[in-house]
Amino acid sequence: MNPHRIKAEKAWGAPLTDWLDVLVEECAKSSQNRVGKKLQVSSTVVSRVIGNTYEGDVEKFADRVRGTYLAATVICPVLGEIGRQRCVAEQGKKLTFENPQRPRLYQACRGGCPNSRLGDGK
Repeated sequence: MNPHRIKAEKAWGAPLTDWLDVLVEECAKSSQNRVGKKLQVSSTVVSRVIGNTYEGDVEKFADRVRGTYLAATVICPVLGEIGRQRCVAEQGKKLTFENPQRPRLYQACRGGCPNSRLGDGK
């Protein structure tokens, strides 16, 4: 049996959620390191999420997995339909004025967008 699945089921309980199920399967097919690179996080983060010891925003991480491996999309008030992972990435960007969309995205992500995981204007 997949050692990642065993670890996840022990830590999270069975059955696994959709995103966690795909995460452990992708780690079994390749490696935690490759999955981490694809998700733009470290292999340590992947391991901690699987083991339910990650202290960061698990929902944000789940959105990365859904956007990358499950092709989840959202409707962005500025860009229209985009991948969930891009949505998460846009939320994490700083305010710049290099591109006319950047200030609009920054404001939308912090101004009540239903897809935002930032909370109160962070």
